[in-house]
Amino acid sequence: MTKKKVYLSPSNQTENRYAYGNTNEAVQCGKIAEACRVALVRSGVEVMVGHMPSMQQKCKESDAFKADLHVPIHTNACNGKVSGTRMFCYNKTGNGYKACRAIYNVLAPFTPGTSESITANGDELYEVRVPSAPTAYIEVDFHDVPSVAKWIIENTTNIGEKIAQGICNYLGVKFVAPAAPKPTSAPAATGSTIYRVQVGAYAVKANAEAMQKKLKVAGFDGIIVEGKK
Repeated sequence: MTKKKVYLSPSNQTENRYAYGNTNEAVQCGKIAEACRVALVRSGVEVMVGHMPSMQQKCKESDAFKADLHVPIHTNACNGKVSGTRMFCYNKTGNGYKACRAIYNVLAPFTPGTSESITANGDELYEVRVPSAPTAYIEVDFHDVPSVAKWIIENTTNIGEKIAQGICNYLGVKFVAPAAPKPTSAPAATGSTIYRVQVGAYAVKANAEAMQKKLKVAGFDGIIVEGKK
């Protein structure tokens, strides 16, 4: 079966500073896209990521890749107060809306904000109107709210996983969850292992007995074991 193809287009907007963490939209969206890429590849989807090229170049790459879905990944800003997931598609009758809805259903409940929507804006956004593939344009949440910016920074991997899960739901591909970390070995049961500490070995028995007495004075038990060199 032919693999589905997704073009991920994380923001290249380094000038959009976060309200927390001395970072910017391009850096954090790049991390989200990488986490999404890993999750999609794990689930059997072929992925191309265009991070820092221009919008024009990204759309050309997406078309040449013959993507089944074009996914810009951004974080938003407004007045430092409003917060929530916003998504954009060409219209509400096409596959772009279906993809937005599938991603939104997984991502929006996960993000901290509550001002959330899917908007059909037709020709307003370049990466919505130009790519040949349907577009699901994501504004994860608002980075000009300090608490939300902090949340985004701390959850880039989880955000990428949620986006990938939504994309898989749209594509009809089974999402493969990340492998659970292997548990560390449990310590041996009490009494099953004995560890002995040796404090000396002496050729003269009197010297060994003297050390044994010193141990007892110090509050430690000690035994003398005879053996060969």
